[in-house]
Amino acid sequence: MSDQPVEPAYDRLRSRARQLLLARGGIASEEQLIEALFGSLGNRRLWAPFLAQLLETDPEIVRRPDGAWALRRRPLVPSEGWPRSFVALDVETTGLRPARHRIIEIGAVRYEDGCCVERFSVLVNPHRRLPVYIVRLTGIRDEDLLTAPSFIDVAAAFRVFLGESTVIGYNVGFDLDFLNAELRRIGQGPLPNPALDVLPLARALLTANGRYDLDAICRSIGLARDTRHRALPDAEATAVLYLHLVERAEQVGYRSPSDLQPAATRRTLVVEPVARGRAVLDQRLLADTPELPGVYLMRDALGRVLYVGKARNLRQRVRSYFSQPLGYTRKMDGLLESVAEIETVVTGSELEALLLESQFVQRYKPPYNTQLRNHEAYPYVKVELGRPWPRLMLARQRDDDDAVYVGPFRSTAAARSVVELLHQLLPLRTCHRSFRDARSYGRPCLQLTLGRCIGPCTGCVTPDEYRALVDCALRYLSGETSVVVERAQQLLADAVERLDFERAARLRDLLRRSEELVFSHRLVRQTISGRPCVIVTPCPETGDRAFLLIVAGRLWARVVADPREHDAAVAARLGAAWERAQQAAPWTLDQDSLDAAVIIARWLSEHAEDPTVFFLEHPVDWLALVRNGRSLPASAFAVHAPVDDENGTTKRTRGADSERGTLCEGTPGKHRRARPSLHALRSMADPHSGGAR
Repeated sequence: MSDQPVEPAYDRLRSRARQLLLARGGIASEEQLIEALFGSLGNRRLWAPFLAQLLETDPEIVRRPDGAWALRRRPLVPSEGWPRSFVALDVETTGLRPARHRIIEIGAVRYEDGCCVERFSVLVNPHRRLPVYIVRLTGIRDEDLLTAPSFIDVAAAFRVFLGESTVIGYNVGFDLDFLNAELRRIGQGPLPNPALDVLPLARALLTANGRYDLDAICRSIGLARDTRHRALPDAEATAVLYLHLVERAEQVGYRSPSDLQPAATRRTLVVEPVARGRAVLDQRLLADTPELPGVYLMRDALGRVLYVGKARNLRQRVRSYFSQPLGYTRKMDGLLESVAEIETVVTGSELEALLLESQFVQRYKPPYNTQLRNHEAYPYVKVELGRPWPRLMLARQRDDDDAVYVGPFRSTAAARSVVELLHQLLPLRTCHRSFRDARSYGRPCLQLTLGRCIGPCTGCVTPDEYRALVDCALRYLSGETSVVVERAQQLLADAVERLDFERAARLRDLLRRSEELVFSHRLVRQTISGRPCVIVTPCPETGDRAFLLIVAGRLWARVVADPREHDAAVAARLGAAWERAQQAAPWTLDQDSLDAAVIIARWLSEHAEDPTVFFLEHPVDWLALVRNGRSLPASAFAVHAPVDDENGTTKRTRGADSERGTLCEGTPGKHRRARPSLHALRSMADPHSGGAR
C-alpha cells in the first residue's frame, strides 16, 4: 500500500475535476468525469459512489437534478460574446446573511436577443416578522406577506422560468447565495445556471463614478427609476443597464467578458460580499458633523439612542460608517439600517470623551453599547461577617447588614472567578445552614469529604481557625495577594506534576482573571484615596482651557476659562469649587459611579506624569495653577486627543492595557479551550519565572 497521504490525492482529483468542468463550459456528465479521473469508465456502479463522495465536499462543484456535475458558478463561453438572451434577477431579503435571513420577494425578466419577452414577480412569506429597516427600505409590510406563498411553493415555477438561461444581476452573487440557501432548506440542489455580474462591468467602464450602487450607476447613464429596492423594478433596471453597458463595452473593444482587464474580472460574481452603509444611510447626516473630537449619538426614527461612540474626528468617523459593510459584526448587526439621526457633542480631551460616553450610555442604555449599559448588574463580593461561620459569595446589591461588600466590579465573570479561586484555595463553607441551634448543623455534606470545606458543622474547627481563613480572603480582596498567589502556584505545580493539565489550566485561568480584577479594584481605591488633582484640557466652547477638578477619584467640577477672563477670576471659581468639595460628605463607590471611577483611575495611571496634570498640595495656589495651565503649549495637549472607537471598544493612546493586562477587568472575547503545554504550566507555577505576578 502506498504511503502517500490520502487527502492531498483527493485534492488533486478535485482539482482535475474542476479543470475538466471548466474546459466543458462548466458542466459534465457522470460518465465523462469517471473516465477523465479514473482512466476508464469500467463499472459505473463501482465508481459513481466514490465520485459523489469526492465531489460533494467541494464547495465549487454541485450536482444537478439530472445527475450531471457543474461548477457552482458556470463560466460564460468566451466565443459566445456578450449574451443578449438572459434572465436578469433580483431578490429582496430580511437581511444580509443567507444562513440567517430569508427571501421576501423574487423578481426576474427574460430577454431574448435584447428584447424583454417575459416577467416573473412573486412575494415570498418568510414566516417571521420583518425588521423595521427592511419595511422602511422596501415598503413591504408584514401584512403584505401573510397570504404570500412559501419559497417551497414557488421554487419549481422559478426554476422553470430560469431554464438554462444565463443569469444577469447587479452583485448577482448576493442573489444567488440567497436563492441557493433557500433551495438547500427545502432539500434541493443549487442553481446550475451560468452567471454574469453587471457590477464589475460597470466598474470597468464607468471609472469616473465615485459610487457603484445600482441607483448611482443608473443616474450616471440617465436611466430614470421610479421604484427602488423592489425585486422586479431592480431586475428590469439591471437588464437595461446591462444592455447599455454592453454597447459601450463593444465600442471600446470589449467583445466578451474575457476581454475585460484582469483587475475587473478577477471577482466577476461578487465584488462586495455585502452591501455597504451608504445603501441605507442618508448623506445629509454628514452635513452638520464637525471635523473635531467628541462623542456621537446614533438615533432611530423615533429619537431613541441606538449607539454612543467617540472619535478623534467626528466627521471622519461618521463618514466611515458609509463604507462599513452592513452586519460587519454580529453585535452591530442592524445598527446602520436603523439610523435616522446622528447627534454630535464636541469635547476637548480623551478623558472628557470617555466620561461623557459613559454618562450617555448609562442614561440612554443604547442596545448596541453592550459593554457599559448594564451597570446596575455589576456584582459585589460579599463576606457574611455577621454570621457565625461567614460565607463568600456574589451579591447584586449592597444590603444594610453586617456583611463586608468588596466592589462593585464591572465583570461578573471575573468576579465569579475570584470567588471560585478563593473557594478552591480556602476551605470556606458554601452551604446554607443557619447554625442557630444544634439541629441546624445537620450532617456533613460532600464538600467536607472532597476537602473543599473545613467542616464547621462537625464541631472540629474553632471560630478563630475559620476566621483566619476569612481574613486571608479579605486581605486578598483588598490587594494583599501574596499568600493566595503562593498557595495557587503550589496547587498549580502539584497538578502539573500529576499531569492533571485540565486542573492546572483551570487554576491558571482563575488566578490570571482574579489578579486582573483585584489589581483594577485596587487601582480605583488608590485613586479614590489618593491626592486630588486638576487636569488641564483644551476647551472647544471658548477656545481657551478647561480645568477638571478631580477629588476622591471623581470629577467634581469643570471650570471653563474664557479668553477675555482674567486668571484671578478663573482661580476664584476653582477655589470655590474646591471649598465645596472639602465640605461635601464622603461618597461610597457604587454601581452608578463605578464606570466613571474606573475611567479616571485608568487615565491617571497612564498620564500621571503629563504636564497637564497638577496634583494639589495644601495650601493650593490657585492663581499659579491657572497661569501655568493657560500657558501650556499646544503640544502638551496631544495626549488629550480622544481615541477613535471601533464597535464600542475603546482603544488606548499609549498601549498601557497591552503592557499591563491587569488594567482591564474581564477582557471581552472568547477564550480558546486549548490544552496547555507542560512548559507553559510550569512557568505559571514557578514564582521565579515571571509568569505570575
